[in-house]
Amino acid sequence: MLRTNWETFSKKVFKINLSGSALIIVIIIIAILSTVLLGAMSAVLASLNQSTSIYQKSATGYGAESAAEEFLYYFNQLLEDAKNIAYGYYYKGDGTLKDISPGRVRWLLGDESYEPGKILDDLRHGRISRDVAEDKVYEGMKAIIRDEVSRFMNDVGSDASIKVEFLSLPEFKKLSDLVELYIKPHYESLTGYELDDITVNAWSGTTSGSLPDGYTIYIDVSKKRAGTSSDKEIKRTLRLDVEILATKPNGLESSVSSATTTAASSIFNLFDYALYTNGSFVANVNFTIIGGNVHTGGDIQSHGGLQTDINNLVVMGELSLGVNGNPQVREDNVKVSNVTYIRSNLRRTGVGDRNISLQMGITYVGGNAELYGRGRYEFDELYCDGNVIVKGSTANAVDVVIKKIGVIRGALRIQDQGTVTIKSGAVVYCDSIQFLNNPTTLVIENGATIVTRMPPDYSRIVNSGGVINVVSSVPYPPLPQILNEIRNFSFPNSTSIPSITPHDPVPPASIDSAADISKSPPQVVVIGENCNAGEIEVEIQNRLASMGVSPVPSPLQLHVFARNNITISVGTRILNGQLIALGNTLNINSSGGSPFDGVTLIYGSPSSLIQNHVTNTTGYVPPATIYNQTNAIQNDTLYSVRRRNIIVR
Repeated sequence: MLRTNWETFSKKVFKINLSGSALIIVIIIIAILSTVLLGAMSAVLASLNQSTSIYQKSATGYGAESAAEEFLYYFNQLLEDAKNIAYGYYYKGDGTLKDISPGRVRWLLGDESYEPGKILDDLRHGRISRDVAEDKVYEGMKAIIRDEVSRFMNDVGSDASIKVEFLSLPEFKKLSDLVELYIKPHYESLTGYELDDITVNAWSGTTSGSLPDGYTIYIDVSKKRAGTSSDKEIKRTLRLDVEILATKPNGLESSVSSATTTAASSIFNLFDYALYTNGSFVANVNFTIIGGNVHTGGDIQSHGGLQTDINNLVVMGELSLGVNGNPQVREDNVKVSNVTYIRSNLRRTGVGDRNISLQMGITYVGGNAELYGRGRYEFDELYCDGNVIVKGSTANAVDVVIKKIGVIRGALRIQDQGTVTIKSGAVVYCDSIQFLNNPTTLVIENGATIVTRMPPDYSRIVNSGGVINVVSSVPYPPLPQILNEIRNFSFPNSTSIPSITPHDPVPPASIDSAADISKSPPQVVVIGENCNAGEIEVEIQNRLASMGVSPVPSPLQLHVFARNNITISVGTRILNGQLIALGNTLNINSSGGSPFDGVTLIYGSPSSLIQNHVTNTTGYVPPATIYNQTNAIQNDTLYSVRRRNIIVR
């Protein structure tokens, strides 16, 4: 009964409400749900649209990066070709410096001294060091590279070019051609992005009027939004700041250690030697050598009055500087501008009251350095595997100066009025410092440093602001690379070339010769197994007479090249040229006058004609001067990206 009544009641009531206010409630609920649903859909669509926009903007940014990478790839190819042009300007095919000065670098830098011929001439005559020569070559090559790039970027047309291997198109020599004819169509076909433009702004050079050393590059890339008109594009601009040859390439720096190294002329080239022998050499009293290099396979012994002003000295034995008390014998004055390599000892012997002046650049002593007597010894860099002994006497003071670095693997021993000065900024490493007898002094200038294993006697040290480090194990730095190269180099000897068989008709038949009378003074080269004084004189006379030159002119530049030995008599005359004996004997005899008048050997660089005749006759080929193409300028890239970011333009 109750159930029936409830059903009847429900039908009546709800039937009436459904057709009235209940319908209104339902409609309101539906409206609210629709509004919420539409709002959610709008938010989702807005979020999707924003995400798409962000994605397209990011993708377009990546597209700009991709375009930049392609541009930089070809930009470095341009630099590589420009480098090859610069190399060809300075070097011959065999890797040696050219002896001509075409003038392009003089025009670019406004300085003749950067031309290859001028550098080579200054190098051979000791007017500049190897380091200076390398720097000048590098600066000249850098100027040519920057000039080539400038002409390419400015659409003037460069000699340097870009070649795309698989294209039949010619090489690109202008930026606009590279971009419009290759990069733009190639990039757009692969990526689906549009490369709108590549704009290049040159930096100003480091000095007024100099070539640009870098460029700011703007790469504009765009992409149309899907389903929109062309005016609805995503655009991105990538800015690159690119510097050309920002740092000196590793090829020039890898050949030297942290210590300064120089080699004014090639130590490994016989044509750069004033005197060369594989035996010992005994210098006559008051002997003088000016210019070029000196090499002995054994000792060098001087009996007093030695005067040198040379580029490099290689002694594969002992360098013994004798002192003579005779007043007719000059005081020793030894100057080696660049590298001195002494396999054994450096010592001074004889009368201690005669003065000596010794000025050395980089010096290596494989034994002891015994710096005795009265005078002054100066070293830019001193490397000694033994002890350095500085010894004067009660009446004579001796001074030793180290200007840059000293590496002494034994003791630094100062005694009997000896003074050692470590110059400001220099560093000296040694096992110990020993003072024997008074007065003795070690002077450490402001900014100098000495590193030693044992505590020194501080009362003997005049410290003007330097540093003394006492360590348990001395951290000796390595030798400069040039010293290692000398140590490991096989210097030419009599077995390095075949037997010499003269073929020229000029007597004597035992030796050969050639002359270059276009030079002033005229140059003559004499070549043989052995070259002796009498034969040399006859050969010179006959050679010049065959060319219509008689008598023998004076001065004359004479180059003597013997596979074995040389004996020459020069009297008191000055000898210009070279004496090259690949054997063990080189004698210079005095043929007249007082023995105290001395003999002077002045290095003269052989002309191309003379060098070619030596090469053709003996087979000797000199090594590359300074460095060759593989390390002249080498880096993975020749540019450096200083800044790289997306910007708004």
